[in-house]
Amino acid sequence: MARFPYLDREQLPELERDIFDQLQTQRGTVNNIFRVAAHSPLLLRRMLYFSDGLRNRTKLDPRFRELAILTVGRLTNCEYEYTHHQALAKRIGVRPEQVDKLASWETDPAFNEQERAIIRYATEVTQNVRVADTTFDALRTFLDPEQIVELTLNTGFYNMVVRFLLPMQVDLEPDAKSID
Repeated sequence: MARFPYLDREQLPELERDIFDQLQTQRGTVNNIFRVAAHSPLLLRRMLYFSDGLRNRTKLDPRFRELAILTVGRLTNCEYEYTHHQALAKRIGVRPEQVDKLASWETDPAFNEQERAIIRYATEVTQNVRVADTTFDALRTFLDPEQIVELTLNTGFYNMVVRFLLPMQVDLEPDAKSID
């Protein structure tokens, strides 16, 4: 159970209710993460703005982004993040066998060398913060500097997200596992 109540639209200050209206329009729902983060409407608004940029306004291949985010969720044992991004990853073209075999990414033939480089990078950022030169150099073979910055910001952002979800004990929505 979450450590703070899940807020509803009517519980927000009147000038902040548009946050939930926009979420409802854009995503069809207001997920629990946003209902807890709404205890700070200003920061929720900023978080959503940044998240939109990461998700919708980058050159980075969305499959690479989702493999990195799934890696963050898996390594931090954050069921909420991992479950939500499994569904999104499949919708944008990550193959189901890749989602299912992410734990064996280093050796499983479901992953090519570029995907392994993405996952290795997300793994090192998540576990060590610093990354090896060889890991970084592997990205340079197929990503330009802008895409590497985008990958790094996505990986860092979702590390922040899981570090919000877990301490706040945000519950996975009951219907989240049925989303595909």
